[in-house]
Amino acid sequence: MDRFQVYIGGGQGQQSGKPTIAALSEPFGIFTEENLLKGLDAIVRVHKEWGDRQNRHWGRLKYVVRVKGIEWFREQVRNIAGTIFEAPILDHDYGKRNLHLGWIKQYEPACHDSKSKWWYGAFIENGRLIDGGPNGDLKSMIKYLLNKYTTTQLFTTPNQHLLFSNIVDNERDEFESDMKLFGYGLRKGFTNSLENKSPRPYSTLRMLSGACVGRDTCRLTYTDSEKFEPYLIDALEERWGELNESIGVTGCEKQCYRPATKTIGWVGTGFNLYQLILMGTEDGKHQGVPLIDQETNEQYLRFVPRNAIAEVTDALFELYSENKSLEESKPGGMGYFFRRIGAKGIISSLKSNPKTVELMKRTFKI
Repeated sequence: MDRFQVYIGGGQGQQSGKPTIAALSEPFGIFTEENLLKGLDAIVRVHKEWGDRQNRHWGRLKYVVRVKGIEWFREQVRNIAGTIFEAPILDHDYGKRNLHLGWIKQYEPACHDSKSKWWYGAFIENGRLIDGGPNGDLKSMIKYLLNKYTTTQLFTTPNQHLLFSNIVDNERDEFESDMKLFGYGLRKGFTNSLENKSPRPYSTLRMLSGACVGRDTCRLTYTDSEKFEPYLIDALEERWGELNESIGVTGCEKQCYRPATKTIGWVGTGFNLYQLILMGTEDGKHQGVPLIDQETNEQYLRFVPRNAIAEVTDALFELYSENKSLEESKPGGMGYFFRRIGAKGIISSLKSNPKTVELMKRTFKI
């Protein structure tokens, strides 16, 4: 029988000037398939009863978990639904983040010929579909593909990419060739030079990174994210493009792209200003936080100008590349490197780096 480990209490959104937090969910318990919906219903009922209805900023389930504790929450669920779950596996490895890019074997037991069908996951930078952009004529490409491959259906992924389904074996090469007709797979404007428009294949850093929509279509954002992140990657790509790490950018502390779960996060704090978030890990096991010296309660890099973001990020990549351990050299190891040396080690390095020394002179008391 299938069993499911349920996690509760996660949420990345915060509110400036309010006592809010970004948090990863905690392992709650293991449910059988038969009891899963019953258990989820009980979890929602506990939140309905105990969630803060007077203060909308504290209305989410994560604050009930934070105030009351996970064991208290389990007991409430038992009172409603009985003992219908087992203790969770606290160190359960749920695997790496899957972006669903490239060719993926399609399997549906009900379809006799399904073994010869494939998905194709197309990288769509920040989910933006336009013609005439640096990534090609994507709108025209999708229209052409759906008209030509009539059995194909289109899906979106949680990371804003596209999945094409029902592609048969003997159509795969032709399908990829048709995508290339529209410039798919290459990005123009690779280097810092505005005159250099030579197309270059998408780098690992670019495909793992991303941003929320930001301006001009979100009324909550302070500054650009989607319109800034691709150019940030342009500035870093020549030197660091093959790093198996990610950068997340959001226009405000609502953090819709979840930058605190990426290797390096940048969160908008004002127009063309961003706050650095570190200590998150690619495997989703650790929550990123602002750069704070816990001994002095000083926060660093809270209002970094847009034109300095690439240099700060470059300095962090340098720090990692020069000091990483063998274990931290593996994909996704940079977050663990930052956690090992801690905020104090990062602050000390950035204070001595010519690229960041001036920015590190400005601090904020927490």
